[in-house]
Amino acid sequence: MTIGLGWSLVISTATGVLLLRLVWPRSTAWNWPLALALGAGFGTGLSGVLLFGWMLAFGPTRGFPMAEAGLLAVVAVAAVRRGRLAGFGSPMARNRGRGSLQSLLLGTAFLVTLGAAGAAFLSILRQHPHGEWDAWMNWDLRARMFYRGGDEWLTAFSAAIPWSHPDYPVLLPSLVARSWLYAGTETLVGPALVAATFTFATVALLATALTALRTPGQGLLAGLVLLSTPFFIIHGTSLFADVPLGFFFLATFVFLALDGRYHGSRSRFAILAGVSAGLAMWTKNEGLLFTLAVGASLILTGVNAQSEGWRRLIAFAAGVLPMLLLTAGFKIAVAPPNDLLSTLGLERTVDRLTDSHRYYLVLRAYASQLVTFGNNGFGSVTWVLTAYFLGLGVHRAETGRRWIRAGTATLVLLLAGHFMVYISMADELPRLLKSSLDRLLLQLWPSALFLFFMVVRAPEEARFRRPLPRDAAAPGAGVSV
Repeated sequence: MTIGLGWSLVISTATGVLLLRLVWPRSTAWNWPLALALGAGFGTGLSGVLLFGWMLAFGPTRGFPMAEAGLLAVVAVAAVRRGRLAGFGSPMARNRGRGSLQSLLLGTAFLVTLGAAGAAFLSILRQHPHGEWDAWMNWDLRARMFYRGGDEWLTAFSAAIPWSHPDYPVLLPSLVARSWLYAGTETLVGPALVAATFTFATVALLATALTALRTPGQGLLAGLVLLSTPFFIIHGTSLFADVPLGFFFLATFVFLALDGRYHGSRSRFAILAGVSAGLAMWTKNEGLLFTLAVGASLILTGVNAQSEGWRRLIAFAAGVLPMLLLTAGFKIAVAPPNDLLSTLGLERTVDRLTDSHRYYLVLRAYASQLVTFGNNGFGSVTWVLTAYFLGLGVHRAETGRRWIRAGTATLVLLLAGHFMVYISMADELPRLLKSSLDRLLLQLWPSALFLFFMVVRAPEEARFRRPLPRDAAAPGAGVSV
């Protein structure tokens, strides 16, 4: 069982890394830590999509692990034939500031915090091995219906069990069922492994992306903040889909950042950003709103008389399209109506939109989260980050980039979109705000940290009156947009 679960992680991660290597532009420096962080979550997500396609064709059969191993072999052969394994072990580019006492202290603090977070993760899982309520009534329930259902596995989407939200996208249940196919049995370690993969891959992606695009200090600080957000670790053990969704949100922004840095590389990073947003759609319904927000933000901030904005938007849409078709097909042909949408009616919606008390409740909940988010027992980390921003200031070269403006606009549109969903659709508004708003904000938290530490000056830069040169802050960087 343990060997099978280990192979499930190795195969998905190796497939993700090799696929990234195949499409990674030759003109762009290969970065091992960043590729591993992306490959772990990206490859796992693609494995979930592959299993769903396999189930449509053959059902949840034990032959899937062998088929996925065969796919990995095909990808490896393709990489060899194209010469993409040459220089595969090249070291990551060096960043200024490495080796200093400051970097040593930050690195030590990061490793200690990572160890503490890992211990807390395992401890909470031992106490609550089945996760929390949404895992019982939705994600793992659906996975069990997949695994046990045989030819009747589609009954998992029956409208007879509306309380389990059978219309929700199925990436997470597919991944849990996949872990059991590898293990050969239902085991609580399967969903725990999926949760741990996305939780710590998110931390790794945040740290390595900022290390590659800015400085090691920024990457370590951002990772420390995320690891020091208790709600992030606690919610990772809930076995919900919010942390995996947050990984795909963050990966989308990282790919857009890479596209901005290396935009001459035939739009490959912008396409990968679209694929990541598509995986977010296949993870939770909020992923559709995210994808629309990214598209709208790219239009608002980049599509003008210049061709660069159109190039990025078209490439992003091309990456989204396959997952959009899959999600639309699932919603139309398989899933029953959404429980929130089914309650909508013109008169009822107008009454909600004109009820001032509903606006007061939602605004109060947003303000409360601003001062308490993270569940750390002391107060929101917002004030710590505000002090950091005021103390170090902004990196002027980064604040003007179009992808930064698009990312910021995306987060604003998402917050506004969630606000209007609460106003117009929620029946039991106070209960829904209490049970879901912190999770919606957690989905955005890694991406918000990424944008924040991209635009704020780094500790290494605090010693200089001017920002570090581009080649010091981000080695190998080209013209950025």
